[in-house]
Amino acid sequence: MTKSVQQTLLGTTLTSSVTTHNRLKKLAKVFGTSEDLISRLAISYSLQQGPLPKAWEPTHLEGAMEVLTGKSIRGKTMFKDDLALFLVMLAHNEPQASIEDVRELFIGHWERGIESLLQFHQGEDWVQLLNRLMQTSD
Repeated sequence: MTKSVQQTLLGTTLTSSVTTHNRLKKLAKVFGTSEDLISRLAISYSLQQGPLPKAWEPTHLEGAMEVLTGKSIRGKTMFKDDLALFLVMLAHNEPQASIEDVRELFIGHWERGIESLLQFHQGEDWVQLLNRLMQTSD
């Protein structure tokens, strides 16, 4: 029996680059919320920006690294009960993607989203950042 895309994603582990993990730790510390929650927001924020450019990679991070490994999050933890919604957003924003690309695209959008959120952040708290994100999406 073949696993569905959903079963495969829920059973897999997504791992970021070391650079993204350091950015994620910084955001989690600033906002006082979980890395998982910030990661879900980051994927959504990146998907809103449109398709990932070919061979996109996170930019170099200056300064000392707090962690020296990538962040690993199980699919069940990353997507919770919202995997169908994430798949629809991915299909809408990455119309050329194949089923084989889905896992890597989610990792790419996660990393771009974390980088973009850190650039977008202007020192405000979590609620203020979410409010500003909502205003810019109109």
